[in-house]
Amino acid sequence: MTAKLDPSVRDLLLPDARNWLDRPPLSPFIDGAFRAARSEHRLPVVDPGSGVTMTEYVTASSEDVADAVRAARAAFDDGRWSELDPEAREARLRYLAGLLDRDSEAVAQLESLDTGKPLAEARLDIAEAVAVLRYYAGWATKIEGVVIPAPRRLLATGTREALGVCAAITPWNYPLPILMYKLAPALAFGNTFVAKPSEQAPLSTVYFAQLCAEAGIPDGVVNVLPGGGATGAALTSAPGIDKIAFTGSTRTGQAVMRAAADTLTKVTLELGGKSPQLVFADADWDAAIKGVMDGIWTNAGQICVAGSRLIIDRGIHDEFVTELVRRTRQLTIGHGLAPGTHMGPLVSAAQRGRVNRMVAHAVAEGAEAHDGPTPPEGNGFFTAPAVLTNVAPGTQIERDEVFGPVLTVVPFDTEDDAVRLANNSCYGLAAGVWSTANDTVHRVARRLRAGIVWANSYGIFHPSLPFGGVKSSGFGRELGFAGVEHYTELKTTVIDLGPGPAN
Repeated sequence: MTAKLDPSVRDLLLPDARNWLDRPPLSPFIDGAFRAARSEHRLPVVDPGSGVTMTEYVTASSEDVADAVRAARAAFDDGRWSELDPEAREARLRYLAGLLDRDSEAVAQLESLDTGKPLAEARLDIAEAVAVLRYYAGWATKIEGVVIPAPRRLLATGTREALGVCAAITPWNYPLPILMYKLAPALAFGNTFVAKPSEQAPLSTVYFAQLCAEAGIPDGVVNVLPGGGATGAALTSAPGIDKIAFTGSTRTGQAVMRAAADTLTKVTLELGGKSPQLVFADADWDAAIKGVMDGIWTNAGQICVAGSRLIIDRGIHDEFVTELVRRTRQLTIGHGLAPGTHMGPLVSAAQRGRVNRMVAHAVAEGAEAHDGPTPPEGNGFFTAPAVLTNVAPGTQIERDEVFGPVLTVVPFDTEDDAVRLANNSCYGLAAGVWSTANDTVHRVARRLRAGIVWANSYGIFHPSLPFGGVKSSGFGRELGFAGVEHYTELKTTVIDLGPGPAN
């Protein structure tokens, strides 16, 4: 199927990206090769910036899921990956990271087209994916065991060993980085893998599968299943899986847990968020405004850690918001591949409709909307960023995750007030604190119920920094040393040495 991109957009693509769109419909990657799915059901891959179908894919059926799990199980059980010397796994993963780095511009273009985000943001995404893969490649040779101080006649050791077959269901907003949060540690520690990318953004994940084949990752070690909700449901309930890692909505995360309960499968969940940014009167205003904008306008607010709640000292509320709105109106909204774009579209017409309805409902409840720049005309899924003031705590817009470019503003009078407002949420993924007083930063950070707190910054990610949430934002951590715990299990070995020679 030939992509229907506007020629002005298509001409911006590298040959590798154009060829990927022009290939036959995307299909499952199972046991080292792309193969025809056992399903006739096809789904479109839509460019959010124009609303046109770029290509399509055949959804993986429950039979395809079973085949992928069997391939991953066989690859684990026969030791073709799990029994490799750690140095060999490290070398192969570093080579794979190099291939992804080599193709980073083409993959970034695909990621931009798939999600709608500006190309500059997509480039950062792919660079992060490369960095995470290289980081965990190094971990392959760094896991050490312990000698346990058991009674003297016993030699007891604790060793970290691979879990087995790991499955991942990843979202559409950061397809490749979030896949790498799960796949990189899993492979580094000897596991095999089955991935189900979002039905709305499968391009980069399927492209990565071909890089795995090029890198010489053994057949069956990495399997990719494009598909929708039915494919994900079949994967989470499939026997033979030892661990499921999910990133997505809280509601779907609950369904994943229920399915995993039937097979007693380990689960880690990174779910929704309604993250606060607390700005105190002594904050560096320029840095704080930039941090607030980056925290909510990046990827058009379609990010789990979006700093969607601005909680600000009442004494600076009016002046701060005025400057924030002024700078927001200077943003350029456009197609992700268009030069100079600061903010792209939402991922789908349905998502745009949901965001616009939530803003309209908030205004009906008494909020005041300060709109940003006017979105471009056309068939893309664009919407204007909105700053909402006069928002009453506990209303829908202040309580529920929007997943769009919408910032609520609520003033506080005291530090206790600020912390209470910030913690008054069922979510607990991230938070930001802006103050030049070190004691304020430390004191407030301790009191915030969030998996990660950024101080005088927002949204800093690095492969070494564990990431995850509390409360309805999920449990378990990804990145950093946390990956060791979640992709290995501790085995205790006890050897009876006997009583020893008589004295």
